[in-house]
Amino acid sequence: MEFCNEFDFEIEKVVKAIKTNDVRKVYIQSSEGFQRCLKLVIDRIRDLLDREIEIFISANPSYGSCLVDEFGAKDINADLIIHFGHTPYPNYSYSVKTLFIPVEYIQVNYVKLLEAIENLCQDDSHKICLATTPQHISMAKSICDNIKKCRCIYKGIILGCYPVVSEGCNELIVISGGKFHCIVQSLFESSYGKQTKILCLDPYNYNLWDPTKDVEKILRVRMWKMHQAIDAKNWLIIDGFYGQHREKLLSQLTEMFKVHNKYFTIVKVLKLDRDFLINMEANKNFDAIVIVSCPYLAFDFADFDKPVLTVGETFAILNNDINRYIYPW
Repeated sequence: MEFCNEFDFEIEKVVKAIKTNDVRKVYIQSSEGFQRCLKLVIDRIRDLLDREIEIFISANPSYGSCLVDEFGAKDINADLIIHFGHTPYPNYSYSVKTLFIPVEYIQVNYVKLLEAIENLCQDDSHKICLATTPQHISMAKSICDNIKKCRCIYKGIILGCYPVVSEGCNELIVISGGKFHCIVQSLFESSYGKQTKILCLDPYNYNLWDPTKDVEKILRVRMWKMHQAIDAKNWLIIDGFYGQHREKLLSQLTEMFKVHNKYFTIVKVLKLDRDFLINMEANKNFDAIVIVSCPYLAFDFADFDKPVLTVGETFAILNNDINRYIYPW
């Protein structure tokens, strides 16, 4: 369990919440990367409790805090959901009491990261901004507090559909593992013509890289997909559950389809995968697909037979404004 010991599951905080709220039945959910740690986490919780409680694990999708398994919690009549790996989703109210534990990475070489960022400082007036994921919140805030060579502003957490605002920054450094969060932020910047330089810093291997070429490649594919869908008449709309059910966007989209004499079918999907589209024979029954639930999902189906678009891409087509790319909405 060496991997699990590299992260802070805040067991004491969890136990305190259970005791304070007189919780008898707990429903635990985590991002996929931390599911291997849940047995260890549960054992530690039980070791610190002075009484027996019922603990259930959710195996339903958890790609973000937009997909907290409220239905599963209600089904077992849970008193509390403990959600590991994310922070609360903005503009959404949970129907079951939920405790979010970000699960912060505690084995980072802090000095190495601080030096990598401070080396980007040009002078006292230079403004470097930091954005990150739930696993690196405290570290990112601390780095900003300790940079001396220029100004540092902590901008917050990047979500796949909620990038941060980079106003007032000369550079925005995205501290995260992998490419997802950095590319999301870069797509957002590109969409709105922002001049802020985006750089990506991996806190696990300390690699500092520029996402420009990755984003340019993605944009070429996305623009081609939009062109493929210009004449589409029959659309499949993918709506989600919980925080991925976007009622306002769905309403705006369907109204625009009606105005433009487009036919549409709406489906509700908890986890969208290729098998579902194949079973629906979506490549035969529809001219194009638009995903309302999660904008980044459209990129996963770039090789599908029919164009799979985000809501922003679809709005651009309907508004005859495909020369300007918009992400996410």
